[in-house]
Amino acid sequence: MTSTPPPGYQPAPYGFPQPPPHPEANSAMVFGIVGLCLSVMCGGIGVFVAPFGWIKGKRVMAEIDANPQAYGGRGNAQAGFITGLIGTIFGALYLLFWVAYVIFVIVMLVVVSEETGTTTFDSVNAMLSGRI
Repeated sequence: MTSTPPPGYQPAPYGFPQPPPHPEANSAMVFGIVGLCLSVMCGGIGVFVAPFGWIKGKRVMAEIDANPQAYGGRGNAQAGFITGLIGTIFGALYLLFWVAYVIFVIVMLVVVSEETGTTTFDSVNAMLSGRI
């Protein structure tokens, strides 16, 4: 025996309606991913972009956690936070490497210029002239 629903009956929707995503969640994710890519592939210049994803992602996650019924998109904000943090770290390490490399080259040039007045070329010429 099957029962028929009363007139005007609407079945309940499955689950709960999802809140709209936070308007800045996607931009935090984009800043983080672009900053990470620039840090890894372009010599550390992502250190100037990645902190925006890190900071914006942290702020958006806090706003979503404060009012989860009003905003969704926490995953995108979290992705921006994490990739921005990693991009900032990689970019900073990359820039530190380049600064140390430049300092090393400058020190080596100063040390070589303060050696003796003869160069390797002069000593090779002196050695070869004795054999001829």
